[in-house]
Amino acid sequence: MDCVKCGEPMRMTEKDTSSGRDIREYKCDRCGHEDWEVRGPALWQLLSDDREEYEAAKAAREAAASESQPEPPQPTANAPISLRSRFLAWLTGSHKKN
Repeated sequence: MDCVKCGEPMRMTEKDTSSGRDIREYKCDRCGHEDWEVRGPALWQLLSDDREEYEAAKAAREAAASESQPEPPQPTANAPISLRSRFLAWLTGSHKKN
């Protein structure tokens, strides 16, 4: 940053990001003029906001996935579960004839 009074480059004397904004203070060594500028959001604030958005999207995806999964079919007491079991039941004659 250049001094508005004499045009010389200013020296940064302080950088504060505690408010979530990147605020920098400068001082001109030639004429003693002091000035400050806000350079936008602080890096930690951007990272924090990004993390919150990521966590919210992740929770929404997990909720949608758990709601869309169908319940697995429940086997009945008399029905053989596997094809092998049904075949063996047919071989042993435990199937019902009409």
